[in-house]
Amino acid sequence: MVGMGTAAREVQVEYLDVLTKAGAHTGVSKPRSLVHKEGDYHRAVHVWIYVESTGQLLLQKRADCKESWPGLWDISSAGHIAAGDTSLITARRELQEELGINFPDDAFEILFVYLQECVINDGTYINNEYNDVYLVTIFEPLPLEAFSLQESEVSDVKYIAWRDYEEALRTNNSAYVPFDADGQYGLLFKTLRRRYEPDVKVQINSLQNQLGRYVPVLLEGELAELSAGDTLALSYTIQAAEILERLFLEQV
Repeated sequence: MVGMGTAAREVQVEYLDVLTKAGAHTGVSKPRSLVHKEGDYHRAVHVWIYVESTGQLLLQKRADCKESWPGLWDISSAGHIAAGDTSLITARRELQEELGINFPDDAFEILFVYLQECVINDGTYINNEYNDVYLVTIFEPLPLEAFSLQESEVSDVKYIAWRDYEEALRTNNSAYVPFDADGQYGLLFKTLRRRYEPDVKVQINSLQNQLGRYVPVLLEGELAELSAGDTLALSYTIQAAEILERLFLEQV
């Protein structure tokens, strides 16, 4: 019976593929704890859920028992790529295990690969990690009660406007796991800004075209040649144009 208990514990040990500093596979795998103790390079995934209609990201709060950054707000879902596994399989699995939600393969869009190199916990935890950063875009937010949280990993979830999250990172807000928003990880925010921030010039041109359709004014000849009725009609047209112009400026 003792032997069976030992075997069960060994099965639960998570092995990671060891990489070179350049990110190439070495053909060696080690237990996760040893990888972080010795500072071996390895791979993981970051999965961000973005809500298009509200402009928000989903964040999870790391459980207080976590070895790294306990109790801080973090990526929607993240996890190590186990030895022999693929990036996409890991991304889907982590979402299911941590938050209890599933998305099809084609919902996962890989944005970039981020190399995180840091030392925490008084030098006992060395994180040299290549992260495949994924974006999953949904139109409406999922109700918070729809998430089934893995208590050993996640204590809470919340939505936050992506600009507010970017600002929290830039100001080193101590409630959030630190990422360099002005460095490589800023690619996340650049992507969202490029896709979802309105183009003011395009909006102005569109509104101007609409204004032209609402009040087409063509003036020819001298005003003195206008009849009284035409003059009155022109006066009303100008007043309407002024009102629409004020509305236009308010929209801009």
